Amino acid sequence: MKEQRLEAPLQFFMDRSVGETGNHEAQAITGCRLCGGPLGSVALSLGDQPISNRLPRTREEAHGLPRYPLDVAICQNCGLAQLAHHLDADQHFHDDYTYLASASSTWHDHCARYAERFADDYHVKPGELIVEVGSNDGAMLKALQAHDHRVLGVEPAGNIADIANQAGVPTINAFFNAETAAAIMAKHGPAKCIIGNKALAHVPDTHDFLIAARDLLAEDGFFSFEFPHYVNILEKRYFDTVYHEHYTYLGVDPLEAWARRNGMAIVDIEHQPTQGGSLRVLIRRANRETPTPQIVTKIIAEEQAVGGNEAWIALGDWLQTWREEFRAMIAAQRAAGRKVAGYAAASKATVLLNTLGLTNGDVGYCCDASPIKQGRLIPGADIDIRPPEALKSDPPDVIIVFAWNIFDEIANVLRSIIEKPVDVICPLPEIKILRLAPGSSQ
Repeated sequence: MKEQRLEAPLQFFMDRSVGETGNHEAQAITGCRLCGGPLGSVALSLGDQPISNRLPRTREEAHGLPRYPLDVAICQNCGLAQLAHHLDADQHFHDDYTYLASASSTWHDHCARYAERFADDYHVKPGELIVEVGSNDGAMLKALQAHDHRVLGVEPAGNIADIANQAGVPTINAFFNAETAAAIMAKHGPAKCIIGNKALAHVPDTHDFLIAARDLLAEDGFFSFEFPHYVNILEKRYFDTVYHEHYTYLGVDPLEAWARRNGMAIVDIEHQPTQGGSLRVLIRRANRETPTPQIVTKIIAEEQAVGGNEAWIALGDWLQTWREEFRAMIAAQRAAGRKVAGYAAASKATVLLNTLGLTNGDVGYCCDASPIKQGRLIPGADIDIRPPEALKSDPPDVIIVFAWNIFDEIANVLRSIIEKPVDVICPLPEIKILRLAPGSSQ
């Protein structure tokens, strides 16, 4: 199918270098990643921050860690919110990547429910190919394999792709682009479905990614993309969803406009609880006469109510007050001689801590269940990442749960580990403190 794009090519590489590591630079962009339209002024700035998922192994490595602008701007044409600067994708996805999807039982349950839908609701037949882009350690594809589906993962982080392959999930170690799509087509044939769980936000050139995916689809195939809805980021103040690995903050309106320009249409949308509120968007080939589902129209209206720069600017204003309150709370805990720790060294932790300006002098350590994160440091804050058992050997009085989106899951884990009552802080969407007792259910 021939590309029908109307706009000029994207212009990522501009003339202002604003940060660097080795030969890599962050550069201001002017072309929207989806439609090529002009970007407006910065609507939200979180300052200069380190790359959230590059966890240093030593304090020497952590010293002088490069920081890059973390700014959001809005496309003046299609309304897509996106980072105002560009860092190459291989700065995020490489052979030392530290995020493992399988570390969360909440995500396992989500994948299991998702996989149950493919045969009955999405009409994927035995033998038809399902490709997941950004497949990580294969959690989603493993759930599909349990239903006897033919699957293939595409994962750019080499160490994570190895984990998936060792677990019996066929996975290509590559970035997904036109070349990768052509290689898959030649070897495996067209895909009935292309899944992107949180992957679409991680793509620096959204248009080219979607065109490659479209051309890999069978004629009756479909995309199934899940992403945190930017309306939730604004209304629920999930500012820590903004980090360098997330190039875009997606909405239905920009995607529907892209789909219509390129021979596709959004045919269904489902709300999902993941990441504090996500959308699952299904896109198929279509013509101009294909009707727009009512839910698409409804969500676009919700987006237009918070469109433009104003809501992002309001989030930044709220953030200043939240920051002062959180810093004062931690200072009071420390002044009272209470030990503060963290749980979940997620990207959210990096963004929260660097936005707050907290370091290892404020938070003694952070626990994480992932072995590949343990023994490292949270970038910019220099906080040690330890196994969960540290909560017993070095018990804190206060625990900040950085992965607030799975707060209930983590609270249950903490109950099973702690040996004395602790105060547990959930930082967003507002600051809440829960008193947690060992083995308690509430």
